Amino acid sequence: SNSCSNSCSNSCSNSCSNSNRRTIINTVRNTVRNTILLTSLPPFLLPQPSLSLPLPPNPPTSLLPNEQLLSSIFTATIPSVVNIDTFKPIQGMNSTNSLNMGEVALGTGSGFIWDSSGHVITNYHVIRRADLNNINVAILSPKTPSNDRDSEFKRTVHKATLVGYDEDKDIAVLQLPPLSPLGKKTAWEAISRAHGSFSSLGSENSIPPIPLRVGQTALAIGNPFGLDHSLSVGVISGLGREVRSPSGRPITNVIQTDAAINPGNSGGPLLDSSGRLIGMNTAIFSTTGSSAGIGFAIPFDTLAYVVTMILREGKVVRPALGISYLEGSRARVLGITRGVLVLDVPTTSKCYQAGLRGTLRSEQGITIGDIIVAFDGKEIDKEADLFKALEGHKIGDSVTLTVSRSTVKDSKDSQDFSTDNLTFKDIKITTVLQSSDVVKRTDTKVAGAIN
Repeated sequence: SNSCSNSCSNSCSNSCSNSNRRTIINTVRNTVRNTILLTSLPPFLLPQPSLSLPLPPNPPTSLLPNEQLLSSIFTATIPSVVNIDTFKPIQGMNSTNSLNMGEVALGTGSGFIWDSSGHVITNYHVIRRADLNNINVAILSPKTPSNDRDSEFKRTVHKATLVGYDEDKDIAVLQLPPLSPLGKKTAWEAISRAHGSFSSLGSENSIPPIPLRVGQTALAIGNPFGLDHSLSVGVISGLGREVRSPSGRPITNVIQTDAAINPGNSGGPLLDSSGRLIGMNTAIFSTTGSSAGIGFAIPFDTLAYVVTMILREGKVVRPALGISYLEGSRARVLGITRGVLVLDVPTTSKCYQAGLRGTLRSEQGITIGDIIVAFDGKEIDKEADLFKALEGHKIGDSVTLTVSRSTVKDSKDSQDFSTDNLTFKDIKITTVLQSSDVVKRTDTKVAGAIN
């Protein structure tokens, strides 16, 4: 019995010792093999350390200071920014895609509440083809405590009427119906915070300029592609730009920005980093119709002057020569390469009394009229130059026009009125600027009038 027990014990002990020895040998052999294998591999096949970055000890739970500023400006301003939908009546048919039968939606744009009386400012081109009795304006009104609290504001839609417009500056003024006191207060506070009170804006000289610099932050708020109350941020890219208005006249001193402006943004406000209104988004330069980083806004001082005049007079009245002109491309067909060709001088105009001559058409041909080549000493090459010169004057100002007047070279061929048979001589004519309203009332049939 003892012999068997000792024999089994020795056998088991030897077996376990051999097994442990083999395990150790195999482990060492595998370690050496793996080490040799890894050292022979190229670096990019070797195991890589973890790329996860350690989190900061206290991750930020709030917005950065710049983000807080942008968010607060947006929140404070959106009650005064509106969405404008326009419609056009269709004769003899029903439209199933519109809220009202017999109408078709023309498009959407933006605008903003100007004062506590509910006047809304937008671009004229936003509403020019619309049924002026059917302009929908959507605004954000603050919710009462009993409302759903998921959002601070609720969206309401109102019918607006047209107060007046200035096609030459692409500005229109609409009138909202009476708003609730709470809604009116919030909208007025937002727009007042942007540009201050308008009680002192009685003339062009009383409009306080807002100094702007290229590189400063610009915020555009509007409804691009119908996405209401959208914010885009950029910088002022340029100043003193020029764009063409719906009437063909130039709009000068325009602001250029790279803040994204798309279809639907027209009429919305452009703000600076203090939340002040610095312009109204108006146009883009793009080959695709969408934002290419080149947008334009009508400056605040132009807005204030035009809107104040519309609200005070019901219309915009400018100094005018009281004449009509031939568009530049058509004048070039006649061989006129510089200046503005006078087409017609109504007998009621001051220019007629001063001796300015228009272009005449007869059975024998065309008699070239006077060509305006300078205005108070400033050279005039095209119509835009003449418009700019007029903007610096007031009704009743006395101005001096330098005109190039033609005479026939060959008296034997007095019926040849081509520019090859004409000689031109510069003469000066002094006249008085009239009211554009007088010009329109006395000669409403003259197209292309300098008014």
